[in-house]
Amino acid sequence: MTALLQKAENGPKEERYYRDPLAATLDNYISRSGFYTAEYKEISQRLNTVDSAEMKRREDMASRKSFNEPSNIMEARTKNMLRLKLKIKDPLVTKHAFAIALGNLYHDEINVDDVDVVGVLAAASALKFKDLEKKCTEVMMNTIKSKSVCAYHNSAAKYGVGLVTNACEKWLELNLIPKLSVQIQLRELPLELLQIVIKSNRLFTFNENAIYKVLCYWIFLQNHPNIQLMPSMSTVLTYFNSLPKSSSYIEREEGQIYAGLFMSIRLHGVLDTKQLEDMLKMNVIPQAWVLKTLNLHYQALQGGGDLPSMMSFDRDAIRTGFIIDQEPQYHADIFSLHGFHFELKASRVGNGQSTYQFYMQRLKPNDPTLSFRACERQTFSLRQDREVRYSIRVQCIIKGQVYSFSTGVLSKRFGLGSKTSRSEILTLEGLKLPIYVTYSLFFPPS
Repeated sequence: MTALLQKAENGPKEERYYRDPLAATLDNYISRSGFYTAEYKEISQRLNTVDSAEMKRREDMASRKSFNEPSNIMEARTKNMLRLKLKIKDPLVTKHAFAIALGNLYHDEINVDDVDVVGVLAAASALKFKDLEKKCTEVMMNTIKSKSVCAYHNSAAKYGVGLVTNACEKWLELNLIPKLSVQIQLRELPLELLQIVIKSNRLFTFNENAIYKVLCYWIFLQNHPNIQLMPSMSTVLTYFNSLPKSSSYIEREEGQIYAGLFMSIRLHGVLDTKQLEDMLKMNVIPQAWVLKTLNLHYQALQGGGDLPSMMSFDRDAIRTGFIIDQEPQYHADIFSLHGFHFELKASRVGNGQSTYQFYMQRLKPNDPTLSFRACERQTFSLRQDREVRYSIRVQCIIKGQVYSFSTGVLSKRFGLGSKTSRSEILTLEGLKLPIYVTYSLFFPPS
């Protein structure tokens, strides 16, 4: 663009005169200002003046038409204007975004707001304006959030900005469940991207049922594109419950495309019978899947926690997680699985503000940490030890980058004594809030 403008200026120079006093005032202001570049000042002067021949013609016509006549001004402006025509067939390139891109050609420092960055990146790509593309990438990397992540990912994928594409996917791995799942922008998430995120081993989730719920919300929003507010779970449940009962939703023609999403859920990790009852009522997935899950739980209780059909840690380990995002920076959850109960702990240690320890500990049946309801109603295994394969993953965002730390897959025989009940301790320094913590547990055949 700059080269075209410079080429248009080659040739002999003539004496030029301002079109009118207003043009002179405007041009003098621009010339004295330190904000505008020399190139911009030169273009301003050229557009606000006329050459000597034109000036003489205007003087000859002064008796018939005033110099300030709008037709004269427009005629002079038209003759001194260089017209460039670009054919851009991209819906993301709006007039507003293109104007911002062109404006940045004449500024020493490139400036783009996050509300305009998607369109400006499209315009920069059309203009081959590499410095502007770089600035758009920087803005996107620093402003990924629920309202922008889907648009950013779509734009970055379209224009080959791999850095932003990866950053959006990592943000979704952390925040699909805790943040995006409660925002109306969930409907903007493409099916392919959703599939990638929920299959990721880095996906953060509070539990396996949370993944099922977010998929139901997402499908509901796909089928109700005009809804403006995020529905309640009872609304979603009522909607699916109102559909024909002849077959499950994902077995019908309109729902078959979503079957792969639900096959990614580790249904054997849904441990609450109330949640399984809701699945039966909603009829989103085949009832046979839910009944198989109930059968697996029964077998595990009868077999001391063993699930012979579950062989792969990466595919079958049951996940549970929590987020540390405010004081007190200490957290403990109780996780119960087939008669074995564990306390999952995370706490800040030492005098520093960013050092944390993470570990898990098996609880005795009479441990005061357990609630009265748990002691009264839940099953307890009397086995003195139980082999458990587990991993602890901790993720946080530091200076815009997602950092992930893990124990890897460890194995331990958890007993009831003080020396055998505790897992390895994962100690990390330099963490920043919020901290996303995921515990994955797997009972191998004993």
